[in-house]
Amino acid sequence: MRTILLSTTLLFSAVLSAQCPFTPTINEQGPILCPDEVFTLTTQVYDAYQWYQEGAPIPGATGPTFDVNYFDHSGYSFTLEATLDGCTTQSVALLVDGWAFLPPIVIHEGDEPMFQGPTGEPTYCEGAYVLFTLGMPYTENIQWFQNGMPIPGADDISFQVTEAGSYTVEAAPAVCPNSITPLGLSIDVAFQAPTQPVILANDDELCAIPPGDTYQWYFNGDAMIGASSACIDITEPGAYTVFVDYGMGCQVISDPYLSTGFAEHTVTKIWSLYPSPSTGLLTVMWDRTLPVGTYWSVHDVAGREVRGGFMPIEAPLQMDLTDLPKGTYIFQAAHQHKALAPATRFTLVR
Repeated sequence: MRTILLSTTLLFSAVLSAQCPFTPTINEQGPILCPDEVFTLTTQVYDAYQWYQEGAPIPGATGPTFDVNYFDHSGYSFTLEATLDGCTTQSVALLVDGWAFLPPIVIHEGDEPMFQGPTGEPTYCEGAYVLFTLGMPYTENIQWFQNGMPIPGADDISFQVTEAGSYTVEAAPAVCPNSITPLGLSIDVAFQAPTQPVILANDDELCAIPPGDTYQWYFNGDAMIGASSACIDITEPGAYTVFVDYGMGCQVISDPYLSTGFAEHTVTKIWSLYPSPSTGLLTVMWDRTLPVGTYWSVHDVAGREVRGGFMPIEAPLQMDLTDLPKGTYIFQAAHQHKALAPATRFTLVR
Protein backbone atom coordinates (compact mmCIF):
# COMPACT_ATOMS: atom_id res chain seq x y z
CA MET A 1 0.00 0.00 0.00
CA ARG A 2 2.82 2.41 0.88
CA THR A 3 4.47 1.68 -2.50
CA ILE A 4 1.26 2.38 -4.43
CA LEU A 5 0.69 5.72 -2.61
CA LEU A 6 4.26 6.83 -3.30
CA SER A 7 3.97 6.02 -7.01
CA THR A 8 0.69 7.93 -7.29
CA THR A 9 2.17 10.99 -5.60
CA LEU A 10 5.17 11.04 -7.93
CA LEU A 11 2.92 10.73 -11.02
CA PHE A 12 0.64 13.63 -9.86
CA SER A 13 3.68 15.87 -9.22
CA ALA A 14 5.06 15.10 -12.68
CA VAL A 15 1.73 16.14 -14.29
CA LEU A 16 1.67 19.45 -12.33
CA SER A 17 5.23 20.27 -13.27
CA ALA A 18 4.67 19.60 -16.98
CA GLN A 19 4.22 22.86 -19.03
CA CYS A 20 3.24 23.64 -22.63
CA PRO A 21 6.17 24.74 -24.81
CA PHE A 22 4.42 28.07 -25.47
CA THR A 23 2.77 30.92 -23.51
CA PRO A 24 -0.01 32.89 -25.24
CA THR A 25 0.09 36.68 -24.92
CA ILE A 26 -2.60 39.33 -25.34
CA ASN A 27 -1.46 42.60 -26.92
CA GLU A 28 1.56 44.36 -25.48
CA GLN A 29 -0.35 46.79 -23.31
CA GLY A 30 -3.87 46.98 -21.97
CA PRO A 31 -6.04 49.68 -23.59
CA ILE A 32 -7.60 52.69 -21.90
CA LEU A 33 -10.95 53.02 -23.66
CA CYS A 34 -12.92 56.13 -24.52
CA PRO A 35 -16.72 55.91 -24.14
CA ASP A 36 -17.18 55.65 -27.92
CA GLU A 37 -14.29 53.22 -28.49
CA VAL A 38 -14.09 49.51 -29.37
CA PHE A 39 -10.71 47.77 -29.04
CA THR A 40 -9.71 44.35 -30.40
CA LEU A 41 -7.73 41.98 -28.16
CA THR A 42 -5.44 39.75 -30.23
CA THR A 43 -3.08 36.82 -29.73
CA GLN A 44 -1.00 34.38 -31.78
CA VAL A 45 -2.14 31.47 -33.98
CA TYR A 46 -3.22 28.35 -32.08
CA ASP A 47 -5.49 25.35 -32.62
CA ALA A 48 -8.21 26.49 -30.19
CA TYR A 49 -9.08 29.54 -28.07
CA GLN A 50 -11.21 30.46 -25.08
CA TRP A 51 -11.37 34.01 -23.69
CA TYR A 52 -12.03 34.68 -20.00
CA GLN A 53 -13.28 37.79 -18.19
CA GLU A 54 -12.37 37.97 -14.51
CA GLY A 55 -11.63 34.21 -14.60
CA ALA A 56 -15.01 33.22 -16.08
CA PRO A 57 -15.21 31.88 -19.65
CA ILE A 58 -16.95 34.22 -22.07
CA PRO A 59 -19.64 32.31 -24.00
CA GLY A 60 -18.87 32.19 -27.73
CA ALA A 61 -15.48 33.90 -27.36
CA THR A 62 -13.51 31.11 -29.04
CA GLY A 63 -11.64 32.96 -31.78
CA PRO A 64 -8.16 34.47 -32.04
CA THR A 65 -9.57 37.96 -31.33
CA PHE A 66 -12.08 39.47 -28.93
CA ASP A 67 -13.62 42.97 -29.11
CA VAL A 68 -13.96 44.96 -25.88
CA ASN A 69 -15.91 48.19 -25.37
CA TYR A 70 -16.04 50.90 -22.73
CA PHE A 71 -19.39 50.09 -21.16
CA ASP A 72 -19.16 46.29 -20.93
CA HIS A 73 -15.48 45.62 -20.41
CA SER A 74 -13.56 48.59 -18.93
CA GLY A 75 -12.21 47.86 -15.46
CA TYR A 76 -12.03 44.07 -15.99
CA SER A 77 -9.13 41.63 -16.49
CA PHE A 78 -9.01 39.26 -19.48
CA THR A 79 -7.06 36.05 -20.07
CA LEU A 80 -6.81 33.67 -22.99
CA GLU A 81 -6.70 29.89 -22.82
CA ALA A 82 -4.98 28.55 -25.94
CA THR A 83 -4.49 24.97 -27.19
CA LEU A 84 -1.71 23.89 -29.54
CA ASP A 85 -0.78 20.30 -30.46
CA GLY A 86 -2.98 19.01 -27.66
CA CYS A 87 -1.39 21.19 -24.97
CA THR A 88 -3.57 23.87 -23.28
CA THR A 89 -2.33 26.82 -21.22
CA GLN A 90 -3.43 30.35 -20.22
CA SER A 91 -1.97 33.80 -20.76
CA VAL A 92 -1.16 36.36 -18.14
CA ALA A 93 -4.16 38.57 -17.28
CA LEU A 94 -4.55 41.85 -19.19
CA LEU A 95 -6.45 44.79 -17.66
CA VAL A 96 -8.83 46.70 -19.93
CA ASP A 97 -9.24 50.17 -18.43
CA GLY A 98 -11.44 53.16 -19.35
CA TRP A 99 -11.24 56.92 -19.05
CA ALA A 100 -13.54 58.42 -16.43
CA PHE A 101 -14.65 62.05 -16.65
CA LEU A 102 -16.75 64.27 -14.46
CA PRO A 103 -19.81 65.72 -16.22
CA PRO A 104 -19.25 69.05 -18.01
CA ILE A 105 -19.65 72.21 -15.94
CA VAL A 106 -19.90 75.87 -16.93
CA ILE A 107 -18.25 78.57 -14.80
CA HIS A 108 -19.87 82.01 -14.68
CA GLU A 109 -17.71 85.15 -14.65
CA GLY A 110 -18.34 88.87 -14.98
CA ASP A 111 -20.84 91.33 -13.54
CA GLU A 112 -23.29 90.33 -10.85
CA PRO A 113 -26.94 90.06 -11.92
CA MET A 114 -29.32 92.71 -10.68
CA PHE A 115 -31.92 90.18 -9.58
CA GLN A 116 -33.41 86.78 -10.35
CA GLY A 117 -36.26 86.66 -12.86
CA PRO A 118 -39.65 84.98 -12.34
CA THR A 119 -38.23 81.53 -13.19
CA GLY A 120 -34.93 82.08 -11.38
CA GLU A 121 -32.96 83.31 -14.38
CA PRO A 122 -30.23 85.88 -13.58
CA THR A 123 -31.13 89.28 -15.01
CA TYR A 124 -28.41 91.75 -16.01
CA CYS A 125 -28.30 95.30 -17.28
CA GLU A 126 -27.80 95.57 -21.03
CA GLY A 127 -24.08 95.87 -21.73
CA ALA A 128 -23.12 93.85 -18.64
CA TYR A 129 -20.09 91.56 -18.91
CA VAL A 130 -21.25 87.93 -18.71
CA LEU A 131 -18.76 85.16 -19.58
CA PHE A 132 -19.36 81.41 -19.65
CA THR A 133 -16.29 79.14 -19.45
CA LEU A 134 -16.41 75.37 -19.94
CA GLY A 135 -14.67 73.44 -17.17
CA MET A 136 -11.74 71.12 -17.84
CA PRO A 137 -11.01 68.68 -19.41
CA TYR A 138 -13.58 69.51 -22.12
CA THR A 139 -11.46 71.31 -24.73
CA GLU A 140 -12.33 69.62 -28.05
CA ASN A 141 -15.26 69.79 -30.49
CA ILE A 142 -16.88 72.59 -28.48
CA GLN A 143 -20.21 73.99 -29.63
CA TRP A 144 -22.33 76.55 -27.76
CA PHE A 145 -26.09 76.73 -28.33
CA GLN A 146 -28.69 79.47 -27.86
CA ASN A 147 -32.34 78.49 -27.63
CA GLY A 148 -31.48 75.04 -28.94
CA MET A 149 -29.66 76.29 -32.06
CA PRO A 150 -25.87 76.16 -32.58
CA ILE A 151 -24.25 79.60 -32.42
CA PRO A 152 -22.06 80.13 -35.52
CA GLY A 153 -18.39 80.45 -34.57
CA ALA A 154 -19.05 79.75 -30.86
CA ASP A 155 -16.52 76.92 -30.56
CA ASP A 156 -14.07 78.25 -27.95
CA ILE A 157 -13.82 77.17 -24.32
CA SER A 158 -15.29 80.59 -23.30
CA PHE A 159 -18.36 82.36 -24.65
CA GLN A 160 -19.44 85.92 -23.88
CA VAL A 161 -23.19 86.33 -23.54
CA THR A 162 -24.56 89.59 -24.94
CA GLU A 163 -28.28 88.87 -25.32
CA ALA A 164 -31.08 87.07 -23.54
CA GLY A 165 -31.62 83.39 -24.19
CA SER A 166 -31.29 79.82 -23.02
CA TYR A 167 -27.69 78.60 -23.40
CA THR A 168 -26.02 75.21 -23.33
CA VAL A 169 -22.85 73.58 -24.67
CA GLU A 170 -21.38 70.26 -25.74
CA ALA A 171 -17.71 69.21 -25.93
CA ALA A 172 -15.25 66.36 -25.62
CA PRO A 173 -12.05 65.78 -23.59
CA ALA A 174 -8.72 66.01 -25.41
CA VAL A 175 -7.92 62.31 -24.83
CA CYS A 176 -11.31 61.28 -26.27
CA PRO A 177 -12.08 63.98 -28.86
CA ASN A 178 -14.94 62.01 -30.41
CA SER A 179 -16.75 61.42 -27.11
CA ILE A 180 -18.90 64.55 -27.30
CA THR A 181 -20.88 65.08 -24.12
CA PRO A 182 -23.72 67.63 -23.68
CA LEU A 183 -23.90 69.86 -20.62
CA GLY A 184 -27.22 68.27 -19.74
CA LEU A 185 -28.97 71.50 -18.76
CA SER A 186 -29.71 74.98 -20.07
CA ILE A 187 -28.59 78.27 -18.53
CA ASP A 188 -31.21 80.99 -18.88
CA VAL A 189 -30.01 84.60 -18.99
CA ALA A 190 -32.08 87.78 -19.22
CA PHE A 191 -31.08 91.39 -19.87
CA GLN A 192 -32.95 94.56 -18.98
CA ALA A 193 -32.64 97.88 -20.74
CA PRO A 194 -31.16 100.43 -18.32
CA THR A 195 -33.01 103.54 -17.29
CA GLN A 196 -31.13 106.45 -18.83
CA PRO A 197 -31.93 110.14 -18.46
CA VAL A 198 -32.14 112.41 -21.51
CA ILE A 199 -30.78 115.97 -21.53
CA LEU A 200 -33.05 118.60 -23.05
CA ALA A 201 -31.91 122.15 -23.80
CA ASN A 202 -34.01 125.26 -23.27
CA ASP A 203 -32.06 128.37 -24.27
CA ASP A 204 -29.14 128.48 -21.78
CA GLU A 205 -30.50 125.76 -19.49
CA LEU A 206 -30.13 121.96 -19.55
CA CYS A 207 -32.69 119.68 -17.88
CA ALA A 208 -32.70 115.93 -17.18
CA ILE A 209 -35.83 113.88 -17.86
CA PRO A 210 -37.55 111.84 -16.59
CA PRO A 211 -37.25 113.20 -13.06
CA GLY A 212 -35.55 111.06 -10.43
CA ASP A 213 -34.57 111.01 -6.77
CA THR A 214 -31.12 112.66 -6.98
CA TYR A 215 -28.94 114.23 -9.69
CA GLN A 216 -25.24 114.67 -10.40
CA TRP A 217 -24.08 116.68 -13.42
CA TYR A 218 -20.67 116.30 -15.12
CA PHE A 219 -18.73 118.61 -17.43
CA ASN A 220 -16.19 116.97 -19.77
CA GLY A 221 -16.23 113.94 -17.48
CA ASP A 222 -15.64 115.83 -14.21
CA ALA A 223 -18.29 116.14 -11.51
CA MET A 224 -19.72 119.66 -11.24
CA ILE A 225 -19.67 120.83 -7.63
CA GLY A 226 -23.18 121.64 -6.38
CA ALA A 227 -24.83 120.62 -9.69
CA SER A 228 -27.41 118.33 -8.09
CA SER A 229 -30.73 119.63 -9.39
CA ALA A 230 -32.88 118.58 -12.33
CA CYS A 231 -31.79 121.61 -14.40
CA ILE A 232 -28.53 123.57 -14.64
CA ASP A 233 -27.32 126.63 -16.53
CA ILE A 234 -24.93 126.23 -19.46
CA THR A 235 -21.78 128.04 -18.36
CA GLU A 236 -19.30 127.20 -21.15
CA PRO A 237 -18.97 125.05 -24.28
CA GLY A 238 -18.29 121.35 -23.72
CA ALA A 239 -19.79 117.93 -23.02
CA TYR A 240 -22.47 117.81 -20.30
CA THR A 241 -23.72 114.54 -18.79
CA VAL A 242 -25.96 113.73 -15.86
CA PHE A 243 -26.53 110.71 -13.66
CA VAL A 244 -30.01 110.42 -12.20
CA ASP A 245 -30.73 107.98 -9.40
CA TYR A 246 -34.14 106.41 -10.01
CA GLY A 247 -33.83 103.97 -7.13
CA MET A 248 -33.33 101.04 -9.52
CA GLY A 249 -30.55 98.52 -10.02
CA CYS A 250 -30.13 99.17 -13.73
CA GLN A 251 -29.50 102.82 -14.51
CA VAL A 252 -26.78 104.58 -16.48
CA ILE A 253 -25.45 108.06 -17.03
CA SER A 254 -26.96 110.11 -19.84
CA ASP A 255 -25.47 110.50 -23.29
CA PRO A 256 -23.22 113.57 -23.52
CA TYR A 257 -24.81 116.81 -24.59
CA LEU A 258 -22.27 118.77 -26.62
CA SER A 259 -22.95 122.43 -26.11
CA THR A 260 -21.54 125.46 -27.94
CA GLY A 261 -22.41 127.69 -25.02
CA PHE A 262 -25.04 129.52 -27.03
CA ALA A 263 -28.77 128.98 -27.28
CA GLU A 264 -29.44 125.35 -28.22
CA HIS A 265 -31.66 124.26 -31.08
CA THR A 266 -33.35 120.97 -31.78
CA VAL A 267 -31.79 118.97 -34.64
CA THR A 268 -32.77 115.75 -36.36
CA LYS A 269 -30.97 112.49 -35.73
CA ILE A 270 -29.21 111.38 -38.93
CA TRP A 271 -26.49 108.95 -37.75
CA SER A 272 -26.83 105.21 -38.24
CA LEU A 273 -24.16 102.99 -36.64
CA TYR A 274 -23.80 99.28 -37.16
CA PRO A 275 -23.25 96.72 -35.87
CA SER A 276 -24.15 97.47 -32.27
CA PRO A 277 -23.14 95.73 -30.10
CA SER A 278 -19.81 95.65 -31.93
CA THR A 279 -16.38 94.16 -31.32
CA GLY A 280 -14.81 97.45 -32.45
CA LEU A 281 -15.21 97.79 -36.24
CA LEU A 282 -18.16 100.12 -36.89
CA THR A 283 -19.64 101.79 -39.92
CA VAL A 284 -21.39 105.18 -39.69
CA MET A 285 -23.99 106.04 -42.35
CA TRP A 286 -25.91 109.25 -43.08
CA ASP A 287 -28.24 110.39 -45.84
CA ARG A 288 -26.96 113.85 -46.77
CA THR A 289 -23.83 115.72 -47.78
CA LEU A 290 -21.85 117.03 -44.81
CA PRO A 291 -20.04 120.36 -44.79
CA VAL A 292 -16.27 120.19 -45.22
CA GLY A 293 -14.53 120.21 -41.84
CA THR A 294 -17.17 118.18 -39.99
CA TYR A 295 -15.49 116.65 -36.97
CA TRP A 296 -16.59 113.35 -35.47
CA SER A 297 -15.89 112.22 -31.92
CA VAL A 298 -16.48 109.21 -29.69
CA HIS A 299 -17.04 109.81 -25.96
CA ASP A 300 -17.21 107.39 -23.06
CA VAL A 301 -20.18 107.49 -20.68
CA ALA A 302 -18.40 110.06 -18.51
CA GLY A 303 -18.23 112.46 -21.47
CA ARG A 304 -14.48 112.10 -22.15
CA GLU A 305 -13.50 112.14 -25.83
CA VAL A 306 -11.62 108.91 -26.61
CA ARG A 307 -11.43 109.10 -30.41
CA GLY A 308 -12.05 111.72 -33.12
CA GLY A 309 -11.29 112.89 -36.63
CA PHE A 310 -12.70 114.63 -39.71
CA MET A 311 -15.57 113.02 -41.61
CA PRO A 312 -15.90 112.55 -45.37
CA ILE A 313 -18.67 114.64 -46.87
CA GLU A 314 -20.38 111.47 -48.13
CA ALA A 315 -21.09 108.27 -46.21
CA PRO A 316 -19.71 105.96 -44.95
CA LEU A 317 -17.24 106.52 -42.13
CA GLN A 318 -15.32 103.43 -40.98
CA MET A 319 -14.18 103.42 -37.34
CA ASP A 320 -11.69 101.00 -35.81
CA LEU A 321 -12.26 101.03 -32.04
CA THR A 322 -10.87 97.57 -31.30
CA ASP A 323 -8.33 98.99 -28.85
CA LEU A 324 -11.02 100.54 -26.62
CA PRO A 325 -12.33 98.60 -23.61
CA LYS A 326 -15.81 97.12 -23.68
CA GLY A 327 -18.62 99.41 -22.60
CA THR A 328 -21.05 102.05 -23.77
CA TYR A 329 -19.90 104.94 -25.97
CA ILE A 330 -21.39 107.98 -27.70
CA PHE A 331 -20.86 109.05 -31.32
CA GLN A 332 -21.30 112.73 -32.25
CA ALA A 333 -20.40 114.96 -35.17
CA ALA A 334 -20.17 118.75 -35.24
CA HIS A 335 -19.33 121.51 -37.69
CA GLN A 336 -17.76 124.68 -36.33
CA HIS A 337 -18.49 123.41 -32.81
CA LYS A 338 -22.18 122.96 -33.57
CA ALA A 339 -23.67 119.44 -33.31
CA LEU A 340 -25.25 118.37 -36.60
CA ALA A 341 -27.57 115.86 -34.88
CA PRO A 342 -28.17 114.31 -31.46
CA ALA A 343 -25.53 111.91 -30.20
CA THR A 344 -25.89 108.19 -30.99
CA ARG A 345 -25.20 105.56 -28.35
CA PHE A 346 -23.50 102.22 -29.11
CA THR A 347 -21.90 99.32 -27.23
CA LEU A 348 -18.53 97.60 -27.56
CA VAL A 349 -18.24 93.96 -26.49
CA ARG A 350 -15.32 91.55 -26.42
